[in-house]
Amino acid sequence: MTQTILITGASSGLGRALAQHLQAAGYRVFGTSRSPKSEWAGGVRMLQMDVCDSQSVQQAVQALVEEAGRLDVLINNAGIGIAGPVEEVDLEEARRVFDTNVFGVVRVCKAVLPHMRRQRGGRIFTISSIGSRVGLPYRSIYCSSKAAVDLITESLRPEARPFGIQVAGIHAGDVRTNINAHRIKTYRPDGPYAGPFERTYAMIDREVEEGMPAAEVAREIARLIERPYLHPFYSVGKPLQRLSLILKRVLPGSWFERLLRWYTG
Repeated sequence: MTQTILITGASSGLGRALAQHLQAAGYRVFGTSRSPKSEWAGGVRMLQMDVCDSQSVQQAVQALVEEAGRLDVLINNAGIGIAGPVEEVDLEEARRVFDTNVFGVVRVCKAVLPHMRRQRGGRIFTISSIGSRVGLPYRSIYCSSKAAVDLITESLRPEARPFGIQVAGIHAGDVRTNINAHRIKTYRPDGPYAGPFERTYAMIDREVEEGMPAAEVAREIARLIERPYLHPFYSVGKPLQRLSLILKRVLPGSWFERLLRWYTG
């Protein structure tokens, strides 16, 4: 039986690469966008969904179930980036990030779980970030939103398992997408952090531009769908970025912090 997959935020970047790869591999793929340009995009069925709107989420999931009959895999991919010093961060922008990255995941899971429970099976993947385990300078809001998603993933795993539902998080490193153009930048150009922040921000942009191709990351994530058992988390990214997770665990805190300061300039 062909599995049905739902991918949020599938109109661009990693979401679109995932949708295209999985559709080509023979899955029935539904993607979501706040404003889809058409009902179909390269064989992928596109649904209108705003993860910040519970009614929009419920309507999209219901439309999928009515059309496909079941939902086997959810990939929570929709999210937005933000960068800026804690002292100067715009709190409304920070709330928007948490509403999308954290509560958006919760809204979609709440809509999907009843259907997966009734069919006694399903898989939920949430795209997190290596930054969820490492407090990166000037990315406190983004990193903390992904850390919250990690704990939701850990909590949901034992809740969902009795119903045959497996849950896993993906710690992604930098992926070559258009995220640089959409990331929120919140700081004072004339403030005390301006110089260091602008240097760090230039590095953030450069890391994305030199990141793993989205299609390559999509292939690695797609391999997890057919695994009989899912571990809590998987890391995908360049070797040095994956190594940072190991170093964070084994190095004394002050050593790792010194290494991080050197790496980020």
